[in-house]
Amino acid sequence: MLGLAKHCLIHDVTTRWNSSYDMLVRYLEQQAAVYVALTEQALKKKDISILSDQEVKMTEEVIVILKPLKTLTTLISSEATPSASMILPLKATVLHSMEPNDGDSAIVTQVKAAIRENLEDRYSCQDFLHKCTALDPRFKPLPHVDDACRDRIYNSLITEIVAMEEEHEEAKWTAAATSSSHTPEASESPPPVKRSAMAELFGELFQTQVEDKDTLQLVKEEVAAYKAVSSISVDSDPLLWWKTNEPTYPLIAKLAKRYLAIPATSVPSERVFSTAGDIVTASRSALTADNVDKLIFLAKN
Repeated sequence: MLGLAKHCLIHDVTTRWNSSYDMLVRYLEQQAAVYVALTEQALKKKDISILSDQEVKMTEEVIVILKPLKTLTTLISSEATPSASMILPLKATVLHSMEPNDGDSAIVTQVKAAIRENLEDRYSCQDFLHKCTALDPRFKPLPHVDDACRDRIYNSLITEIVAMEEEHEEAKWTAAATSSSHTPEASESPPPVKRSAMAELFGELFQTQVEDKDTLQLVKEEVAAYKAVSSISVDSDPLLWWKTNEPTYPLIAKLAKRYLAIPATSVPSERVFSTAGDIVTASRSALTADNVDKLIFLAKN
């Protein structure tokens, strides 16, 4: 049993867990039917091993351990938009469920240790995944990391947003300079801007004071406001939240669009290939690439 658990962990962190769980559950469900079938006269003469009561109890214990992994696999494979921001929270949840308990049997302790050992070293791109998680309004408090790591993650986000804004400003100034160098100077100066009656009447006395802040200060204030706002429920759509709150956090929203668009698994792309295989068959091999793209788009949308 432990060898099966280790085998399924090494080969595939999601599919094998799912298959092992389903196999064990189906066996327990059909246990009575299996025993009845083994009492057939033709099978009695054959040397067929069956699980003992102790092994059946062991199977039931392993099923309880694998249940969180089954839920994880179902969630990450069936959700419409499984973002990479879910990876580390899911990993932390699984590791927490694999903590040893005083009442665990020897086999349960071994299986939990095997799962923890396999999971703890996975996902080497921690900085990237931490940023994805911080930009997800469901997980932005980052409860699975300590305070020092949380501060480092948000400081890294601030640095990246500032660099992105500076690149954008530089590109804008370069484009403006290029455009002005190719535009002939106007012979006449533009007419003065006409002021409204309210501006004429109150403009001198009630002037709007605009505080000139640098990009770093603006980003820090926006990130602080984003951290202070309450998280949304885990069942909510983070992309819909950003669509609604983009005017409130315009600088962070630009980065969120980059990170939250990254899928957590290859399942969506594999499903597209499966759809393509259903469309491009031997009897439809003359389809052009453009028509195949259109048919796949219609099938997936």
